[in-house]
Amino acid sequence: MARIVEVATARLVRQLHTPFVTALRRTSEVVSVAVRLTDADGRTGFGEGPQVWRVTGESLAGIEACVLGPLADILLGWDPADEAPSAAASTLGAAVVGNGGAKAACEMAVLDLLAQEAELPLAQLVGATTSSVATDVTLAAQGGFDEGVDASQFGQLKIKVGLDPADVDRVVRIAQEAPGRPVRIDANQAWDLETASRSIGALLAAGVVLEFVEQPLPAWDLAGHAELRRRWGTPIVLDESVFSIHDLRRAIDVQAGDVVNIKLAKCGGIYAGLAIAAEATGAGLGLMVGSMMESELGVSAAAALAAAISPDAVHDLDAAWWSIPLSDAASPYRDGRFVLDPSPGSMHAAGRVVPDSGWYARG
Repeated sequence: MARIVEVATARLVRQLHTPFVTALRRTSEVVSVAVRLTDADGRTGFGEGPQVWRVTGESLAGIEACVLGPLADILLGWDPADEAPSAAASTLGAAVVGNGGAKAACEMAVLDLLAQEAELPLAQLVGATTSSVATDVTLAAQGGFDEGVDASQFGQLKIKVGLDPADVDRVVRIAQEAPGRPVRIDANQAWDLETASRSIGALLAAGVVLEFVEQPLPAWDLAGHAELRRRWGTPIVLDESVFSIHDLRRAIDVQAGDVVNIKLAKCGGIYAGLAIAAEATGAGLGLMVGSMMESELGVSAAAALAAAISPDAVHDLDAAWWSIPLSDAASPYRDGRFVLDPSPGSMHAAGRVVPDSGWYARG
C-alpha cells in the first residue's frame, strides 16, 4: 500500500426521522465529522467521529482540530501496510490524550484503506466471520415513535428512562404488550442508588422481565452499581463507566457490572475495543457494542467490531436507523440486523453519507 498523502475532514449533519431523547440530551439530527484519508495510489478511506458533548465531551471543532493537527502529523507520510493493522490504534492512541472519537475516525479510515488493499471486508480484516449482527431499537426517554414509524423489524427493544417520574409505569405498560419478553432499560446515569433500587424493585414486582439495566447511576459510582447487583441480581450494563481498559479493570475489581457496552468514540477505535472485549470476556463479563448518534459510516465500523467479538449477541447499533429514510431500500437494517457490506473496505456508507464539498485538508 502507498503512503498517506492527505488527511481531510468535513462536517456531516443529517436529520433524524424521529427525535432522539435520553436522560442526557435531546437531538433531532446527527452531527459528526467525516474523516477521509487518501494514499499515493489514489485510494480513499473514511471514518466518522461524532460530536457528543454530554458523554465524550468532543465537539465538531475539537475533532477537526485533533484530526488535522496531531493525528495528521502522525498519519501523513505513513504507510499503514508496513505494520500490523493494530498499529494504527497504538500509534494514534499515543498521539493525544482523550479524543476517542477523533482517534476512532482516523483508525476507521486507516483500516478501510488496509481492507481495500487486502481485498477484504473490514469485518473480516478484524476477525469476523459473520455477515450481519442483531441490534435492538431504542424507545426514547419521553414519547415514542411518531405515527407511521414502523420499528417492528427489530426483535428487541431498549427503553430509555431517567427523565420521567412515571418511568416505571411506562416500562410496565410497554412490557405488557409482549408478556414474558425480556426488557432492556437504560437510564444514562440519571438515577441515584435509591431511585434505581426502588425502580428495579417496582419493575420486578410488576412482573417485568429485565434483561438488564444499563448505566443506572453516574459513571463514577462503581460502588453503587455493585450494590445494585447485590440487592437485586439484575444484570447491570456499564456504558459511560467504561471508556478504557483501565476503567474496565476498576469496574471488575469492585464487581460493578455484568456486561460492558463498548463504543468506538469512547475507547478510541476497533482495536482498543478488541482489547477491552478480550479482558472483559476473561473476567466473565458479557459484551455489547453500541454507538453514539452517528450515521451508518460510523455504525459500519461498530458493527464490524460486534461481529468480531460477539456475533451471537443482540447489540445496540440502531443509531444510523434514525437518520436513514424509512423507505430507503439500500438501508443496511434488515429484519432486526445490521448487514455488513461484503465489498473490500466495507465502508460502503461513505458514498451514501459523506458530503461532496466542505472538505478541509492537510497534505
